[in-house]
Amino acid sequence: MRIGNFPLNSYSPQTINKPAATDNTPTAVNEQQSAGFGDQVTQAIDNVDALQKNASSMATKVAAGNTDDTHKAIIAMEHSLMALDFTIQVRNKTLEAYQEIMKTQM
Repeated sequence: MRIGNFPLNSYSPQTINKPAATDNTPTAVNEQQSAGFGDQVTQAIDNVDALQKNASSMATKVAAGNTDDTHKAIIAMEHSLMALDFTIQVRNKTLEAYQEIMKTQM
């Protein structure tokens, strides 16, 4: 199921992109390791931002009376809220893990 251009399952564990093992040379392995996690985090944040912009756009259209799809606007808003909540929880867990690591090193 899709809302606009955004799939509803964009944050399920089954759809997380994993780096492709195309080449086992040391340069290719280092590029995959350095770009993989950061790119995924950036992509996830960009997806959340796009979901929020889409929901805002749909809500504006409904408020202006330009569309009758109020149910799609509400679904888009709930989807963007769930994505934001998920992102905040991941951030909180990451900070907790970092704080725990810092405690064990001292």
